[in-house]
Amino acid sequence: MSKRGIARGIAIIVALSCFGYLGYYAYEMHRTKDSNDMLSKRTRGQVFTEETMEADPQVRGELAKRELYLLPQYAGLYKKNKNMIGWIRIEGTQVDNPVMKSVNGNGEYYLDHNFEQQEDRNGTLFMDDKCDVIRPSENWIIYGHNMKSGQMFGELDNYKSEDFYKKHPTVYFDTIYETGKYKVMCAFQSHVFEETEIAFKYYQFIDPVSSQEFDAGIESMKVQAFYDTGVSAKYGDRLLILSTCDYDEVNGRFVVVCVREEEA
Repeated sequence: MSKRGIARGIAIIVALSCFGYLGYYAYEMHRTKDSNDMLSKRTRGQVFTEETMEADPQVRGELAKRELYLLPQYAGLYKKNKNMIGWIRIEGTQVDNPVMKSVNGNGEYYLDHNFEQQEDRNGTLFMDDKCDVIRPSENWIIYGHNMKSGQMFGELDNYKSEDFYKKHPTVYFDTIYETGKYKVMCAFQSHVFEETEIAFKYYQFIDPVSSQEFDAGIESMKVQAFYDTGVSAKYGDRLLILSTCDYDEVNGRFVVVCVREEEA
């Protein structure tokens, strides 16, 4: 076979491989979207009775005094996968997903697994292992992939635009025990720092031990913010920190910080 023939054969194999990869990627993308759409429908428009509510088996002793019960709209999904810790939604976007929390010692399990625990490069939104919704940590951090399809946190970096923020100033995050409404406070770029590097590391801002530490963290985030939302937070407020990849730098991250809206 001539060199030209060999080169042509190699080119055909490469092309077929690329088409196969793109085809599988498209299949996986649609599978993830269909799965999330189905899960979303199961949380809405349903009528539940008291019998569908059950005490979470993790609640024991003094914690039981909090009367933590599964919200009825999430009871069915929780029975299906007990790693589910909540649901997040931003109206007018594709962010309408379950939030998971690994309990098997692998904090990054849901980087490449879906709600059904199948391997899936889209992954699933998941909470930082160091956060806790039962003995609630001060702040909660949720991670998700920045997918080109817009799935997971693929639309999160639209918050670089103040116009987008003005159209989507509210994030709804329910744990499986209680509903929550959050106001977007700031959006900024960051990255993963070296362990020994002295810097504000938002991904460690989970349990500030004093008002001084909390205020310093808020100030650090606001200094980096793309714009001023006019929203602030005081020590004792719960922050919801949403984190995804940012491709402007190596190990870049894009972060949206929200503060829980106090109930009237």
